[in-house]
Amino acid sequence: MSRMKLLAFAGALALCAVGVRISVANAANSPTFRDCSLVGGLDPDFVQLSGVTVTPQNTLAVRPSQNHAQIEASESSDPGDSAGHVTLTATISTPHRPVQTVSGAATGRVFLSLPLIGSGTGKSYTIGWAATFDNGNHPCPSPTLTPQNPGPNPFVVTVR
Repeated sequence: MSRMKLLAFAGALALCAVGVRISVANAANSPTFRDCSLVGGLDPDFVQLSGVTVTPQNTLAVRPSQNHAQIEASESSDPGDSAGHVTLTATISTPHRPVQTVSGAATGRVFLSLPLIGSGTGKSYTIGWAATFDNGNHPCPSPTLTPQNPGPNPFVVTVR
């Protein structure tokens, strides 16, 4: 009986290990989230947009009175990784206005305020972004390091 319990325990442990590996490897983009994990789901760094509403159609919207949103780039919570240097640059473009660029750097995570100037109903903003993690050694987007974001994947926000 104890041999049977040991085999059952080993099987359950193996299933848990496989389940954890699968869930880590399947991190993915969403309307407000960009997954900057390395290949295999390792080092789950990310970029996230906030201060916007996700519509039922999975598009992003803000109210006409709103004049900013926020973007964050964050190191993973892996032990020791949150001590790494992070940089983030965002560009905000909309027709008939100059492109605006904001950038910042910090340890662990960076928060930026994104100006949404002249927001009128129907206006659309494209928010491009680029981040580096791990003291400049891990760029995102990257065609070789970040399978979820090998190239530009901007956020598009509409005023509604």
